[in-house]
Amino acid sequence: MKYKRKVDNKMRWSGDIDDKKGIIRINKSKGDVLDTIVHEETHRKHPKMHEKTVREETRRLISKMTPKQKSLYYNLYK
Repeated sequence: MKYKRKVDNKMRWSGDIDDKKGIIRINKSKGDVLDTIVHEETHRKHPKMHEKTVREETRRLISKMTPKQKSLYYNLYK
């Protein structure tokens, strides 16, 4: 499924994914934006992954990212 990515600074949480509608929303006014983006994208790639595992995978991915890779993630949510 192709997902639409949106910035929604009015939502309560840092990020949200709706698999049925195919929408990922990010609140750029809350928390670590890169962490939120990678977290929600990990949910998209692995919808059945347990939340704790998603958090661990997010930290692992970010720790290995180059500045260019980080930029690519940020550019998903312009």
